[in-house]
Amino acid sequence: MLKRKYLTVAAIFGCFFALIVIGLGAFTRLMDAGLGCPDWPGCYGHLTVPLSNPAGRLDVFKAWAEMIHRYFAGSLGLMILVVLCLIFSKALRSRSNMMLGASILALLIYQILLGRWTVTYKLLPIVVTQHLLGGFLIVTMLWLIYLNNSDQSLGKVQQPKGIKIGAVIGLILILLQIFLGAWVSTNYASFSCLDFPFCINTNPFMRMNFSEAFTFFSPVGVNYEGGVLSESARQTIQMMHRLGALIVTLYLLVFTVFFMKYSRSGLQSVYIIWVLLFIQLSLGMINVMYKLPLITAIGHNLIAVVLLLSMVTLVFRLKVSDS
Repeated sequence: MLKRKYLTVAAIFGCFFALIVIGLGAFTRLMDAGLGCPDWPGCYGHLTVPLSNPAGRLDVFKAWAEMIHRYFAGSLGLMILVVLCLIFSKALRSRSNMMLGASILALLIYQILLGRWTVTYKLLPIVVTQHLLGGFLIVTMLWLIYLNNSDQSLGKVQQPKGIKIGAVIGLILILLQIFLGAWVSTNYASFSCLDFPFCINTNPFMRMNFSEAFTFFSPVGVNYEGGVLSESARQTIQMMHRLGALIVTLYLLVFTVFFMKYSRSGLQSVYIIWVLLFIQLSLGMINVMYKLPLITAIGHNLIAVVLLLSMVTLVFRLKVSDS
């Protein structure tokens, strides 16, 4: 069907564009440009970065970094509307498509609000973290729309009891790890432990400070640019992210080896997950040892997205094959 082909092409194109938006968002955070334009959706009351310097506060580079991110995010929103028009057309109005369409529409609206609150609440960590996760979820929904409208069955394979549950657990662990990574970023904890794998050289007498590290309802009105948490709280967040990486890696390795015994047709998905895990762990170590190089830090974000999509694909294909 021609409309279905248009939908899959639009969804794939939206996924690639969403990856660009996520990469630009990572660049904006790494450049500390989240408040490059302190108003929303414009910049000091203009649709572009103004030529004058309002009250001597304008940093042109940071302002353009923030505005370019907004332009691309706005363009992504228009692409999603095209996808929604196709989904809600009579020819493609299946129950699954309608659910995916309603989900991505709700996500888009909430993501727009989060983009505004990110600026108006001055980089409040819980808001910025949701904004980051929202970007990941939007690209996931676009990917699911693509999968749902193309043939993604593994074929009729004999699945052991619990294999789908195991895949879903792996997906949940990846999402939790992405949340921890976002929490590291929004609380400026990336430089809290400059040695690997522990903080022994940075702080040999380190004590975990969970109560401060995972306080999600911080005061509104404070400027959170640069972070406000104590060093012990930031180190706790960083170490939990590293522990999460270890747990996710071990779980996925065990699960995929178990999965390989029962599905030869799913080997490609397993190999992709292994390669992405290796790349992601390598980028994480490089970020620590070389103090967050820009290219590897952005790559760490993007590989996390691709790893998430790979696990989503495996879960989806298992579901389709079992139906």
